[in-house]
Amino acid sequence: MLKFSVKKKDFLTPLSNIQSIVDKKTTMTIINNVFIYTDENHLFIEATDLEISYKSKIPCSITEQGAITINARKFYEIVKEFPSEEIFFEEYKNTWLKIGADEKAEYKIGGLAPDDFPRFRNISNENATDLEASIIKEMIEKTIFSSSYDDRKYSLSGVYFEEEHDEEGKFRIRMVSSDGHRLSLMEKYIPEKGLGLNQGVIIPRKGAQEIRRIIEGHERMVLGIDNNFCFVICGNDHLVIRLVDGKFPDYRDIIPKSKDRYLTFDRLEVFNALKRISILSSDTTFRGVKASITPELIEIESLYKEIGEAKEIIDIDYHGEPFEIAFNAKYLMDALFVMDSDRVELTANNPESPCLLRGNKDIGFLGLIMPMNLVKEESK
Repeated sequence: MLKFSVKKKDFLTPLSNIQSIVDKKTTMTIINNVFIYTDENHLFIEATDLEISYKSKIPCSITEQGAITINARKFYEIVKEFPSEEIFFEEYKNTWLKIGADEKAEYKIGGLAPDDFPRFRNISNENATDLEASIIKEMIEKTIFSSSYDDRKYSLSGVYFEEEHDEEGKFRIRMVSSDGHRLSLMEKYIPEKGLGLNQGVIIPRKGAQEIRRIIEGHERMVLGIDNNFCFVICGNDHLVIRLVDGKFPDYRDIIPKSKDRYLTFDRLEVFNALKRISILSSDTTFRGVKASITPELIEIESLYKEIGEAKEIIDIDYHGEPFEIAFNAKYLMDALFVMDSDRVELTANNPESPCLLRGNKDIGFLGLIMPMNLVKEESK
């Protein structure tokens, strides 16, 4: 029968990590639970939604070896609010768990036998590399926002990951995401060896979010691909993610090769102007605006005027012929939000060409936004 004690601070972080993994909507009750078990001198917890699996090793003091599963949400809330920094756990009578702190507090919660819990998948470290965690964290943050939430666009519902090496043998890893209306690309050279990938893979959006979550605050991580799974090892945390079974579109074909017409602007100035103009949009996901560009100036106005009208004029660096372009302000705002550069370059070769965003402090990053048909939109 399971019996152990653990420091609250050691237990809380892994229990917090699993809250976004467990599938609260499933009818399979067992995967609403966290699997808790001991092995010699360590406590382990596991959680899964059948697509993402998490495992963590936690230091503790074990009196009796054992295993149990407990509702993940309720268990986390009890531990989080517990009044003692050291917590004692004891299984008793048919998978019930007693949670106490000396004689000052005692809680009892019913669990389930762990026999039917889907166990953590053993993976091969053959195609893996040790990386700076900050590299992957930045790459995910600068791409995941433009992945698709449309279940019908299965191959766009995650972040495409690939690697390549140049003639000098240097490895470069790249992440790309798109929802069909915009695209984000981030690439980095890494001093370490690559993963040995023959082709790119698609990490599901939820899986990428979980990777970013568990590597937060860590210096190093192990990232690898094993058949149809991506895995991450970071400190005592292990994550295994089932890859999306689909083919990512050839994104290279839609990125303009030339830079015939471009302008530069202050990133925060344009972001804040778009934010203010968007107040008058009734749609939270689609905020059409028209930009009129003349030498040294850009005038941005709301495209649809059912609620009201907004217009702002901003100084820019541009010396070409005047032109107009329409786009979804939310798409531009999302890209500007993840960028670090003070000034951003926007390439807009013609009304039909995708708009490209780059910044000198965002090395390796490229944002792409498809423009709207201005004539069609203004006639609505």
